[in-house]
Amino acid sequence: MSSPSSNPRIVTTTHDAAGTAIFGSDSEVPLFHPMGPAGSSFAVFDVRNAVPVNNTEPAQNHPNTIPRCPPNGAIFCISNIAPHFTVPMHRTLSLDYGVVISGEIVMKLESGEERTVKAGEFLIQGGVNHQWINRTDEICRICFVTLSAEKIKLVDGTELDEVAVKR
Repeated sequence: MSSPSSNPRIVTTTHDAAGTAIFGSDSEVPLFHPMGPAGSSFAVFDVRNAVPVNNTEPAQNHPNTIPRCPPNGAIFCISNIAPHFTVPMHRTLSLDYGVVISGEIVMKLESGEERTVKAGEFLIQGGVNHQWINRTDEICRICFVTLSAEKIKLVDGTELDEVAVKR
């Protein structure tokens, strides 16, 4: 397994003209550091604009992109959260399935509630306002599969929009 500070390797499969399964690619995906070397980094392995997907289309990584699921689509990515770094409060219009690959992370909700998720543990994050807090001395790597979701609609009819940064 690659370390959280190195570029992750992604192996893809496809079919040849006769329909036989073959490997499509085997390469590293560069980490994107939009917050500088002391912040979070990301690697987007594949983005699909619609579900169900067309498995004859090749996987498409998106270097230099913060992972955001397209409407009606899906995304496969990782987030590396640096030691002693806090990601600002935010909400995405998606259902996020995650697994902590290495390290541990605190997920804090806007209510103030917190849960620590450790390596080998899983999470399902359903469009809530949340932040990630790494209180340790090591990078936390989280792998996500994210699916487009409808806006949360409250009983009074209010719809909750995506919130990119909420402090």
